[in-house]
Amino acid sequence: MSRRDTSASVRAAGGAPAPVDIECVRESDVLDALASARWPNRVERELADHVASCAICQDVVTVATAIQADHDEAWREANVPSSGQMWWRAEMRARQDAIREASRPVAIAQGVAALFALVVAGVAGWFAWPSVRSLFAAVLPTADGSTMASAAFASPALLPLAIAMGALLIVAPLAIYVVLSEK
Repeated sequence: MSRRDTSASVRAAGGAPAPVDIECVRESDVLDALASARWPNRVERELADHVASCAICQDVVTVATAIQADHDEAWREANVPSSGQMWWRAEMRARQDAIREASRPVAIAQGVAALFALVVAGVAGWFAWPSVRSLFAAVLPTADGSTMASAAFASPALLPLAIAMGALLIVAPLAIYVVLSEK
């Protein structure tokens, strides 16, 4: 007798459906037998006879069997890595985290050093600007067509300024490379 037959046969006098039981007292016994892999061969005869006569327990067996089969199939298809592989992955992750954590202060120090170098270069350029301007004014032709290059190159500030500019041209790209590189 199916559930539909049960609900159709249970009608009140006025034609309204009477309440139908949707639970069975033996449902937990059936679920226990299914969970412990005793169903259908290793259960007591009384439970097997009950399931044969109870539509609710038959539905429980059908649904639980399908769920168990799906669970077993998923378990067989699962690709669980070995414990050694998991340990190795955890070690590698821990090492990478430690390296990242240890290199953070170094990266901050490099950034501060690059910023300091740019500030020093800017300040040096600010203070050296009058000498550079006079150097360009001496090298560039004047209104009468003559240049004063010999006087500008004789300046005592020219040699330190040239050394500072050369060092800046060498150190600045190197500092930028060190700050921006990942190694």
